[in-house]
Amino acid sequence: MGVECDIRFTNSTHGTFLSGQRLTGSVVLKLTDTKKYNEITLRIVGCSAVQWSQRRGQGRRRRTVYYTGKRDHLSSVKVLVASQPNGSPAELLAGEHIYEFACDLPANLPTSFEGSYGQCRYTAQVIMDRPWKFNLTYKVGFTVIQPLDLNVFSPSIRVPARMEDARVFCCGFWQTKPLYVQVTAPCTGYVPGQAIPLTIELDNRSSRTIEGVNMKLLQEVNYRSEAPRIKTKHELHTVVKHIGDGVGPETKRKYEQRLVVPTVAPSTLTLGESNLITVSYRLHITVRVSGCGSDPVLEIPLTIGTIPLVFYQPATAPPSTPGPSSSSSPPTIGFVFGSGGTGQLPSAPNEKTELVREGTLPPDYLPPPTYEEAMNAATVVITDESDTNALGTRPYVPLYPSYNLADVQWPPLPPKP
Repeated sequence: MGVECDIRFTNSTHGTFLSGQRLTGSVVLKLTDTKKYNEITLRIVGCSAVQWSQRRGQGRRRRTVYYTGKRDHLSSVKVLVASQPNGSPAELLAGEHIYEFACDLPANLPTSFEGSYGQCRYTAQVIMDRPWKFNLTYKVGFTVIQPLDLNVFSPSIRVPARMEDARVFCCGFWQTKPLYVQVTAPCTGYVPGQAIPLTIELDNRSSRTIEGVNMKLLQEVNYRSEAPRIKTKHELHTVVKHIGDGVGPETKRKYEQRLVVPTVAPSTLTLGESNLITVSYRLHITVRVSGCGSDPVLEIPLTIGTIPLVFYQPATAPPSTPGPSSSSSPPTIGFVFGSGGTGQLPSAPNEKTELVREGTLPPDYLPPPTYEEAMNAATVVITDESDTNALGTRPYVPLYPSYNLADVQWPPLPPKP
């Protein structure tokens, strides 16, 4: 064919951007000989789409209903090569041609997501309109992340979560003594790569044996259709699972377990009609009891963000300088991470200097995130039926931020009053 095309992102080597960020890059065309084009355009688009089917009715009235929905989030078109003033095709000589581009991403873009019944996908596509021939296309996908700084989220996620259950079991006309279960988590906000420390207390006063404790981190995805009517479909995934030991009759046990959050999409904060796809998380703990009767089940809702909680400022961090609008009250000991309003994920600075703005962590305190493929993600084919003469495409998998917090020396929590 004699044509090669590539789309390169210059301000993101991994093709991941934050909503509200400027996306920059270049389109590289390599021609083996002179070619004529009516127009060459670059389209940067993003949309959410859901689709699934459901059988309804019985017998002859049985039919298949298709539920769909689509919401456009981003549309930007840039003409790279235009036709000549007299309307004749433009002529490109053999060799390499580079065209730079930039696109300001809106601040309210939802996070990229690929699911079983829908997706939120962003792509950049080059369309080469050739005279008297079919168009040539080249498309790549990129990831957009809606930042979720846990420090500026609801203060309730800093409060320890505790769930309790007390249950008795029936044996004919007799009832056993109660089984008490208590599960505690220090907070309800975490980021990928971070461990969720759970404390589980079992006080088994009954005559039943506790066979084990199943601990799961569940991801719930809700898809919302718009046609032929509004309908919601739920999808539940187990992203982390651990089976803990049980206890015998009339026995107590207390143990701790850490569940590491894998690379998953952040929680969706905007609910209702503004999103066709919403993602939420919760801890699901099941105490498996031998014999008949229902097992105790405890659940704790969680928020998965992109910037981790920071509870306390280390003594080595310099205090921030109060501005003219500061109140006369004493400065707060703790500080938050990423609340300065830039929406940027942390990155390692070039030099070890003092804090540039309030809310910035010391350089050596927290490592910058890496961008990893979504857990259990498969390569997505982003071409469609309109790309009949595609020059090719890159494999696409959403990339989400993940932190390596295993070796981080967290500052101590403030003393209890």
